[in-house]
Amino acid sequence: MLYRDVERRLDTRLTISMDQQHPVLPLIERDVETIPLDFHMDGGEPFIDMFVCGDHGERLKGTLVQFSPVTMGGCIIISIGAREMGAGYSIMDQIAEIPLSIRGSLYLRARKIYADYRLGSPFMPQVTAVERRILGMGNRIRIADLGPGDGGIAMINGVDSRIHLGIVSYEVDILHDFSVPVQDGWLIEYNFSHEDERGFRAIVYREDGQQVAYLDSPFLREVQRISVERKIPKAAIIAKPVNGKYRSFTFLPYSMVDDQVSMLFDVASKFPEADFRLSSIRSYDSNAWDWI
Repeated sequence: MLYRDVERRLDTRLTISMDQQHPVLPLIERDVETIPLDFHMDGGEPFIDMFVCGDHGERLKGTLVQFSPVTMGGCIIISIGAREMGAGYSIMDQIAEIPLSIRGSLYLRARKIYADYRLGSPFMPQVTAVERRILGMGNRIRIADLGPGDGGIAMINGVDSRIHLGIVSYEVDILHDFSVPVQDGWLIEYNFSHEDERGFRAIVYREDGQQVAYLDSPFLREVQRISVERKIPKAAIIAKPVNGKYRSFTFLPYSMVDDQVSMLFDVASKFPEADFRLSSIRSYDSNAWDWI
């Protein structure tokens, strides 16, 4: 089963927008219309990482020096505190609790943060509860889009239009870390935005439907920890069982592929029992869906 066979099963798109103010924004938005973001917690405080890449980053490097940018993978990365978005991230946490939900892209445009989600339409009552809560918060948080969605491939294409993606594929022996048995021919989709004591929540696609499972893997927990530490964002993670192994297809900015591979080898050295093996490194294009 290929990903394109199941990627429309989450058939609803939800986008929320949240106002964001910071002195760095007027300096960037004169040159960059849409800024890819990542989100992380540090010491219990929320932070947003903004990625200004390529020629834009080169032009703005001097202007942004006062904000202590980090240069990595052809991008300038600026971290700003997002305490004022506490209510917004509370809403994001509520959406993350919807069983069949996957957060897609996170980006900033016209001083608003946009968070895109794909959902299963049977869970519209939970979405209605989110909307009711948002209406009680005023206009700083809004539902910007809600309705039939175009699927996961369209969402990944949208990310690629803002920052070119690469794919790093690897295999590890961690299938035993799933909360349910998984088998060859099934597909797994998840991201690192929902993690709790049970592990990372994943959607497992079977021929006859889909179900929620949890992946409590020390290997992947360390991958996530170091990804945050080194500011390596993930656009999407798709996986599948292959001959008893977990094969991951990780989508991330193409300019940061080398950083991702280096990080994976560092993690693999800590978990030799995972039997890590690098499978492929590719620039993303439409042909990817012929082999994922």
